[in-house]
Amino acid sequence: MIVRTPWLVAAALAVVFVAGPAAGSYDTAPLLKFRGEREKSLQADSGWLTVAGLHFLNPGDNRIGSDPSNDIVLNFPSVPSHVGVITMQGTNVRIRAAAGQTLIINDRPATESELHGSFDQKPTDTLKFGAVTVFVHYSGPRLALRVRDQQSALRTGFRGLRWYDPNAAYRVEATFSPYPETRTIQIPNILGDLEPFTAVGDVTFALGDARHTMEAWGSGKRLWFVFRDKTSGGDTYPSARFLYTDQPVDGKVVLDFNFAQNPPCAYNSYTTCPLPPLQNRLSVAVEAGEKKYSLP
Repeated sequence: MIVRTPWLVAAALAVVFVAGPAAGSYDTAPLLKFRGEREKSLQADSGWLTVAGLHFLNPGDNRIGSDPSNDIVLNFPSVPSHVGVITMQGTNVRIRAAAGQTLIINDRPATESELHGSFDQKPTDTLKFGAVTVFVHYSGPRLALRVRDQQSALRTGFRGLRWYDPNAAYRVEATFSPYPETRTIQIPNILGDLEPFTAVGDVTFALGDARHTMEAWGSGKRLWFVFRDKTSGGDTYPSARFLYTDQPVDGKVVLDFNFAQNPPCAYNSYTTCPLPPLQNRLSVAVEAGEKKYSLP
């Protein structure tokens, strides 16, 4: 299911270069492609718009089902009144079906199974009820059940993303200073739970009338920046935005803030996103990239 949004029409009619007296020219083709891919990703079966619940587990037994008497209530038509019991002991999670129930775990019938957790949106073990999928998710040291619903209101009511106009002034070259060794740092997420991230170095760049420094985190073959700026809480999502870049070449990194994107929490209150480190809270308004999302 893909919702057609106004920017697609604009993309078809876009002029390839945006020019300004100080900024020079800017090739918008890669940016328009990126925006289209963002919308498709959000609306995909495994996209952030399908996340429809986050229920933290208590030590010991947790009764689950759609009936309000359960410890964890999964209020979906496809979920039985009493599914069974999920038992958490330390970081071990196991589910046991209620009498007369058959569970669908990893697409196979079962009456009992371990459920292994994941830090990201890619579940290790899944429990399915029709269009609803449940899996174990880590938020810092805490374990929760994350719920995904293919028919969620966020997905069916998706309104499209909003962006600043492309601006070459927000595509800047930065100097990358790698750390002697990568550092594992603990950063709070939006719920206050500390989560580990790999810091690989700093970048220094000029923007506006000042020079700025941001910490770079490793993200596969790319660098990842979680930042806040003077537009945060106004035109843009209050907590942070994300920016990904290619790896440094000869000690240089291109920061194109036109590609700045919202974190999952901007669309969905059931997600857990990192807050920016102190050095990534910029004293300049970055009027580029994705704007605040309007929830349905």
